[in-house]
Amino acid sequence: MKCRFSLSAALVALSLSLPCARADDWPELMGPKRRGISLETEWNVNWTAKEPPVAWKVQVGIGSSSIAAVNGRVYTMGGHREGRESVICLDAATGREYWRQEYDCPFDKRMFEGGTAATPVVDNGKVYTLSYLGALYCWDATTGEKVWERNLETDFKGVKPRWGWAGSPLVVGNMLIVEPGGNGSSVAALDKLTGATFWQRGSDPAAYGSPVIFSAPSLMRGVALFNETGLVGINPKNGAELFRQAWKTDFGVNAGLPLQADGRFFLCTGYGMGAGLVDLTSGAPRLAWKSGEATAQFQSGVLLDGNVYLVSGDSSTKSELKCIDFATGAVRWSERVGTGKIGHVIAAGGRLIVTPDSGEVLLVEASPKAYRELGSIHPLTGKVWAAPAFSDSRLFIRNNGGTFICLDLKP
Repeated sequence: MKCRFSLSAALVALSLSLPCARADDWPELMGPKRRGISLETEWNVNWTAKEPPVAWKVQVGIGSSSIAAVNGRVYTMGGHREGRESVICLDAATGREYWRQEYDCPFDKRMFEGGTAATPVVDNGKVYTLSYLGALYCWDATTGEKVWERNLETDFKGVKPRWGWAGSPLVVGNMLIVEPGGNGSSVAALDKLTGATFWQRGSDPAAYGSPVIFSAPSLMRGVALFNETGLVGINPKNGAELFRQAWKTDFGVNAGLPLQADGRFFLCTGYGMGAGLVDLTSGAPRLAWKSGEATAQFQSGVLLDGNVYLVSGDSSTKSELKCIDFATGAVRWSERVGTGKIGHVIAAGGRLIVTPDSGEVLLVEASPKAYRELGSIHPLTGKVWAAPAFSDSRLFIRNNGGTFICLDLKP
């Protein structure tokens, strides 16, 4: 299989970019470009002098859906034991509800509290959401009015993963990329304005990760999928496969976001696989290194200055924040964080914001030299599986039970 690929003029016109966002917006899972990094620098980094207060707290329904924050509004999803699911839009400053849309979705605990696991995606005045049963919606971001609706199972003959669909849709130009899974629709592209199908292809089963855009000088550009078979690169113009690297785990749980730079992808999973680096710089993919020193149930890390910061941990381990050399896999340092098994990390202004699943929030220096904690608070109880969101000097966190809080990080 030839892996080198040159974009046509038509594909260039599609503009392989993520949703246009201000520096202080967080429009989807793990923020701008799905890298977990905010460009904001003017926020409270001295928690000893000023402990971040909880600005507001609301209930949004059960689930592990993360948060999108755009133009002063935040969006998330929640499930209800009465067999309904909600998409909620709140004022970022006050927590006041702007709108809420509900639809039928049978409640299923699925070996955790239950509810949805995908995260809303906000793009140019629209919000895209996906339920764990495959109901795909486009909403007006301002009014909450439904624009269109599709279903990954009934419309695309998609095969639901064991614990339901969890991957967030991806906007690429005028397209919305989704992963129904199997039956000729491993991946599909829809018109983001109408929901009409542009193309669908492939037979790989869907897993629980979300697609990401990638590019590298003199190499291919496209969309990377982390499905049940492993890492697969596609041309978003037509779904044609660009490369494939096997990465098989027990129960098909590939769930974290691939971290990519210069044609190389950092992958990390649990269930016996650990971490590794897929290198595309020679054209064909090769596994540059693989290590059991880090695991990830479904959490993603961040890549800063050649180092990956990741809360390592899965169902059989304890949560440890690790600094891992991106190029070699060497663990530079490791520190136990929280009292649970997993956690998330995002970055802003050269600091790490760490949210273990036991409800703490830690401020840590982003340095490969050593772990240095700059502050710690414990604003939530209950299990926290959703990644946090950071926007306009506010940190948004929710637990699986549906308690959603905003921490004020203004200087």
